[in-house]
Amino acid sequence: MVRWFVVALLLCVHLPTANGRVAERSAGKGEFPALQLLPPGSVVRGISLPRYKNHCVTALLRADLLEIVSRHEARMEKIHTTLYHENGEITNMWMPGARYNFRTQMLSVRKAPVSMQNPRYHAQGTGLLFHSATHRGVLTGPVKTLIHSTAAQ
Repeated sequence: MVRWFVVALLLCVHLPTANGRVAERSAGKGEFPALQLLPPGSVVRGISLPRYKNHCVTALLRADLLEIVSRHEARMEKIHTTLYHENGEITNMWMPGARYNFRTQMLSVRKAPVSMQNPRYHAQGTGLLFHSATHRGVLTGPVKTLIHSTAAQ
């Protein structure tokens, strides 16, 4: 029940004010619209944040906990991210915690284990800088990577 209430809150971008008028302020560039409703320090549990391009999902970030740090930044715990590539390939990433900056669209993990897997490779590192709009990033080390053979069977 609480989760549906939070989802409803996150979907609302404008709320009526005391006099019944809709609030004029909208989300600025680099601001997540739902953060207007949740002050810094707010915690949301069990959240899923999809990213779309041309009405198709390109990424899905799921976290056990999301804490609002500021209007531009959130902290998350127990994260599983799925990236859907145009060629049909799927990449999964797991990390115990991260910060996401809505201005720069960067997900950052420092000094924590990160695991990435797709049909071509499996990689593990101790940190990550990842740009969510371009699906490009840097896995920091030490890094261990296993590249799967693409030889025809």
